[in-house]
Amino acid sequence: MIFDKLAAIESTEGVTPDAISSAVLERTQPLILRGLVSSWPAVQPAEASFEELGSYLSKFWNDRPVTAYVAAPETKGRFGYNEAFNGFNFKKGSAPLEGLMERFKELNKPGGDADMSVYVGSTPVEGWLPGFLEANSLAIPGDPLINFWLGNRTTVAAHYDFPCNLACVVAGRRRFTLFPTDQVSNLYVGPIDRTPSGQPISLVDFDEPDFQRFPRFAIALENAQTAVLEPGDAIFIPSMWWHHVKALSVCNMLVNYWWLKRPEIVDSPFGALLHAVLSIRSLPPEQREAWRTLMEHYVFDAGQDSVSHIPEHVRGCLGELDAQTIEQLRKEVADRLNS
Repeated sequence: MIFDKLAAIESTEGVTPDAISSAVLERTQPLILRGLVSSWPAVQPAEASFEELGSYLSKFWNDRPVTAYVAAPETKGRFGYNEAFNGFNFKKGSAPLEGLMERFKELNKPGGDADMSVYVGSTPVEGWLPGFLEANSLAIPGDPLINFWLGNRTTVAAHYDFPCNLACVVAGRRRFTLFPTDQVSNLYVGPIDRTPSGQPISLVDFDEPDFQRFPRFAIALENAQTAVLEPGDAIFIPSMWWHHVKALSVCNMLVNYWWLKRPEIVDSPFGALLHAVLSIRSLPPEQREAWRTLMEHYVFDAGQDSVSHIPEHVRGCLGELDAQTIEQLRKEVADRLNS
């Protein structure tokens, strides 16, 4: 398997849920925190059953339906596009957690369709499992977005997240394979404006990579890092790192924490990417280069030297971005988009 030949993600032990240092949370490289949440009451054995996990979760769940994704056995748990690329290879439904856990049990009974893949992704813990976080606490500064992920043997294709991510394995075993942002050209990413779940994904099947169709994926693997996490382990994934996640057990649950290293008033850069595709990508080469220069000057290499010649009180959006300046800039952008 390709995973056996990849570099290992750096790991550490001894970090506790109530004392995660800023040195961990501000890293620019991924890190495995072995046993970080092993003291959580929710943590189940590596080969936990849905009966065991459901028994614990029943203390918290309510009647609110969760969104579940279902894929046929031939997908082998790999959620993504269909062969024609005119849709996806899964269906979406909803059910309360109690009913969904019963469905998982039925799939795993003798004669059940155990190869059917069912997956609940990115569901806010507080809204669907009230009280869970009080019983299973983790000290992350600020106000992180906390979600849970639940399913059987499923695969989340390689994708990136803008926020930093601390993912904690509650049940089952998961293999994480990570790539730095600069590997985007070697991961063969699909459409960015029509995605299975919001984020662009790699089209490469990591279990059976087609190197004839995706030859540069071999270069991506040279820059990859991987590790298998056991229940109680956690992984810190820096902002914008590509990560492929494969659930290796029949019963899997993960809780993750997302937070942003940016001022709260700043917008998501993804909108700027889409607008750049719309407004710059099709320009003649010499014009694209001119705009690259302007982008580098005003955005990527921006510093005091680029604005020091402008009186501070008239720098506008080139100066410090306060709430008033940002609202004015948003209005200017909206007006230009609508003109």
